[in-house]
Amino acid sequence: MSRAWMLTARIAGALLIGLPTLALAASPACGVYRNADGSRELRIETTATATEHTSYQAPRPLAYAPAGDNITAYDLESAYSETWTPENGGRALRTEMDEVYTLAQSAQCATPPPAPNGGCRADLSGCFEARTEADEPTLARWCEQEALPFACVALIEGFQEAADQASRGDAGTEEAPPECVEGHPAFSEAACEVKVKEAMTRAFADAFKGMYADDLPLSGPHLDRSLALCQRSGSAKVCGAAAEKLWNAGRYLDARAALTLACERGGDKDACGKTAPLAALTAADLRAAPATALPCGAYAAESGLMSELDFGDAGRVEGGFGSVMRARLENGLIRIRHDKGGDFVFKAIGGDRLLGLDSWNRYAVYQRGEGGADRCAPPRQFVEHPLVEDCPAISQAGGAEACCKAGKLQGCNALGHQRALEGNWAAAQPHYLRICAAGVRVGCENLIRAYAETGDDAVIESTRAVCAKDERHVACDVLETSNWEQMGVGRALQDALRELEQEAGDDAPEESEATP
Repeated sequence: MSRAWMLTARIAGALLIGLPTLALAASPACGVYRNADGSRELRIETTATATEHTSYQAPRPLAYAPAGDNITAYDLESAYSETWTPENGGRALRTEMDEVYTLAQSAQCATPPPAPNGGCRADLSGCFEARTEADEPTLARWCEQEALPFACVALIEGFQEAADQASRGDAGTEEAPPECVEGHPAFSEAACEVKVKEAMTRAFADAFKGMYADDLPLSGPHLDRSLALCQRSGSAKVCGAAAEKLWNAGRYLDARAALTLACERGGDKDACGKTAPLAALTAADLRAAPATALPCGAYAAESGLMSELDFGDAGRVEGGFGSVMRARLENGLIRIRHDKGGDFVFKAIGGDRLLGLDSWNRYAVYQRGEGGADRCAPPRQFVEHPLVEDCPAISQAGGAEACCKAGKLQGCNALGHQRALEGNWAAAQPHYLRICAAGVRVGCENLIRAYAETGDDAVIESTRAVCAKDERHVACDVLETSNWEQMGVGRALQDALRELEQEAGDDAPEESEATP
């Protein structure tokens, strides 16, 4: 049975179930409704559609329908629903959050969009629930034929999932193991529980490994399709999703065009703010030769995670709030290692500017200004090694311990994570130290995290001992770029909270014993 057929049958069934006559809520009058302080407007445009306007986000397109004494409102961009309660004969609407919209200006109702028989608009609740499992043709129909932006966004995210699957070399959803299939000769609840735990361990490892990896670019046809979906819909949400994919693939001018549509047609003020710094960007700027040297001096941007980046000697970068990072050149791009295990990525373009490429600094344009160094010493080179995936048994009971004893660092890393997740950072430290000493950056970074959690000076002493053996060891880089002041403040706050919790516990009245 095809997935599309199942979805169609489900929608048709929902329509049949809804045939009996129900007591309908008072229909709201068309016009402009406002909340008490005037910060939100709800514009009822037809007997089935509305738009919510606020000062801080793009207008939300809504559909609504009676549901007994209430009204169900459907957010057509984000695919969630909420309940409105009509009051005063439909001239006021109370939301689930007890916010009341009151009719401020009546208007003539326009003609609502058609809802094809068996279409998504006829059963929005069912479509919202089914969207994560819907196939590409179904989402395309909902998106392009019924003009439902949430389906367009799901379609674009489906393109990303296809790119990720192609990169991993898998064909899609993994089938359940026979131990978890009732009726199979190998079925066993105990064995299934073991398989589930193994799968969760693998999933955790994959997620941890890819958490800060660069996003994979979509294929050319999928990028073209994403831009076309934006141009067709004009939805702020759809154009925002398309812009992200286009930017990630290096199609910066197309991404700017999508953001412009999100601003002008979608009414997204945030998109307008992102578009402004990109207005002067030209094709010639983007043809600038790959960087051959790190920047030097102070750079500032109107957007991006950090408003300023100060490049100094040996690749050292100060980003405000006491943060110190290290920059390096890689394939003509400027990469700045941050303290969460990933990189900020920038492209040098004409006019002494840097274009932010990573998800934290996407759409940002950093311009060199006055201040900072005029000449910077060349970057230091540190020796580091990757964490080799050499322990296939990592998800099996005792597998990580066996691998670590055999000298396989992936097993030691897993053991460190297990102890850290248990809150036992002291027990995690020896495993992380072993990985750090082998020249694996993530081991050194996790070791510093252990210090932030425990305040154990032995962690710093052992890391410094590793660095002392070779000034080019990656441990030296991690030591120099760790934000010790921030870690001290964070630990002091944690200690203060623990003391407050302890005091609250000590002051709690003792429960008296019940009399038999």
